[in-house]
Amino acid sequence: MINVALEKYFFEKIIVLSIPFFAIFSIFMLDFSLVVLSVIFIIRSLKEKDYKYYLNKFFFIFLFFYFYILFRYLFRDHNYDSFNSIIFYFRYGLYVLSLYYFFVKIENLENSFLKSVIFAISLLIFDSLIQFFFEKNIFGYEIIYNNRISSFFGDESILGSYLLKFLPFLYLILTKNINNKKIFIYTLILIALTDIIIFLSGERASFVLMIVLTVYFILMLPNLRLIRLILFSMTLFVILIIFFNKDNVAERYSKTITEVVKSENTTNNLILDKSLIDTKFYIISPTHHNYFLTSINMFKNNKIFGQGPRSYRYLCDDDRFKINRFSCSTHPHNYYIQMLAELGIIGFSFLLLFYIYVIGKIMYILFTKNEKNIYMICILSFFMINLWPLTSTGNFFNNWISILIYLPFPFLLMSDNKR
Repeated sequence: MINVALEKYFFEKIIVLSIPFFAIFSIFMLDFSLVVLSVIFIIRSLKEKDYKYYLNKFFFIFLFFYFYILFRYLFRDHNYDSFNSIIFYFRYGLYVLSLYYFFVKIENLENSFLKSVIFAISLLIFDSLIQFFFEKNIFGYEIIYNNRISSFFGDESILGSYLLKFLPFLYLILTKNINNKKIFIYTLILIALTDIIIFLSGERASFVLMIVLTVYFILMLPNLRLIRLILFSMTLFVILIIFFNKDNVAERYSKTITEVVKSENTTNNLILDKSLIDTKFYIISPTHHNYFLTSINMFKNNKIFGQGPRSYRYLCDDDRFKINRFSCSTHPHNYYIQMLAELGIIGFSFLLLFYIYVIGKIMYILFTKNEKNIYMICILSFFMINLWPLTSTGNFFNNWISILIYLPFPFLLMSDNKR
């Protein structure tokens, strides 16, 4: 029977195991493969009359969110074109259900997927180290400006973001293999190297969130607390050596402090005029501060519904909203600010209430000392980090980002089955 099932789902299994690699090498293949997987799921579930995969809180809430952003786009106050990205947003919900379906149907697919994640991260780290030491990766991609390594991502500065979003999988693998010394030790080494590569990527938000994630697991997993503290101390020691010996790397991280803290900073004063720099601190940087103030102006103009999904890039230069000529970007660089500006209080509430739910679950596990549910502890960490409110982010509606935001949801659905 097992062999028959393997043959039946062979193609689907290959797609699922390819997800970590497609997320590195081809966003088109990542999106296309998940569309194929979703179509197969719909056909099979309807043919088998197996409707239970559609009947869960996640899908109901997702549909509410989808129809809200669709409604807000169709009845927008301004003329701009984001039709394809909004009308087909429903596919992310289907991605979640299809992955959930195949994780349940295919025996040991979850473990195979975790092995695929280990292989993908190992490949990235190996290539990143080559790029760091030899200034070119195995494809010949050179280090980008400020000594920032990017590995297979080339000119895109998303290496740190990728590693951060997949890092909780390594902790899940670690907890599953406490009694398997080889895998346990290898995963520990991989986590340490991932921390270092995130630092070398120069993605400051990812580096800060990596530290947050480390503290989270030190608090939530008492059995691994001591070994993780020792390993993280060693990792920080290596990072400090690099920091004090690589001027370009040090400069990028030092710049963050001078941007956040108000001082006689020429760049800050150029971006924000004197009427807007009477504060001791900037939100992340003067540039981000500018985006946020512009977003707040959009929010104030329509507090309930916002200006419409993906509207920031089209309205940031509007005289009603802009702060100055530096107000424009493709998005406000923070999910929560983006929700307020583009989807108003209603859209913001979806994101905020879910994050409160996640933090509430984490607090319950922490204060009841219910560390037995290690699986849930690992899964909740995805959402804590992916939706962390106090840092800069990408565009919430970006395809690559959206897929990685929704990727942990099948595991959250499976966690209900494990309890």
